[in-house]
Amino acid sequence: MNSFVKIFFLNSIVYQNCITDDEQDCKYTDFSVVGSSGSTLARCGSGPKSLYMGPYGLKTSVTLTITNFPPNNQMELQIGIWKIDSWDGEVFEIYANDIQIDSIIQIASLGVSTCRNLWEDICQSFSVKCQMNGTDLTIKLKDNFDQSLWDESWGFRDFILKLSVPCVNFYSECNYSGKLFQICKGEQTKRVTRIPYEIKSVLMAPNIIVKIKDPNYYGGVLQQFSTSQSCIESYKILYNNKNQFPKYIPSS
Repeated sequence: MNSFVKIFFLNSIVYQNCITDDEQDCKYTDFSVVGSSGSTLARCGSGPKSLYMGPYGLKTSVTLTITNFPPNNQMELQIGIWKIDSWDGEVFEIYANDIQIDSIIQIASLGVSTCRNLWEDICQSFSVKCQMNGTDLTIKLKDNFDQSLWDESWGFRDFILKLSVPCVNFYSECNYSGKLFQICKGEQTKRVTRIPYEIKSVLMAPNIIVKIKDPNYYGGVLQQFSTSQSCIESYKILYNNKNQFPKYIPSS
């Protein structure tokens, strides 16, 4: 009987904020604001999705940094942007680790007069993907507006960061160092007939379950993890008296 690893990729959301109209769900303190800010939370009208973080303008940047970002080949940002009043060709930009991944240009007449009854307003949903390099991620939202907040401003809500292709990293040393073997969602089975090290640490995103079964223990789960493991002191896979990486069986 062979050893195997079975990985359940459940929910790929890493971070979400302000996805309801409850003010307690909009944690504006998670973000760093540089520039002109009229407030931290506001509402545009009284209907669904009226609550937003803002308003911002006059070349303001709003950033969120996540350290030790989970293993991932691609990140997806979903966000709702409130266009408030007279956007007239200025550019709104979205960055990931200082690389621009999207830009938005709107005209003043888009939407309906809801917020201040000066110009038209609208909340639009956007989704953008980018490749991930490294373990830290900084998302920056930035405007290039040149008029007062009462003439043109913006806000945001429904901020969701997802792993487009979540992965699990297996390392030969503690603290996620040494040799690396990676398995990502949707990949074909990976096999290594012999690997000359113990699995000493496992790095993965939330909402993933890793089950490792031993070849000598029929039907039993030797190890099961639902969070990253910085140091596994006493785990070694043995098969025919040799260190061997287990066969990977993807979940259905």
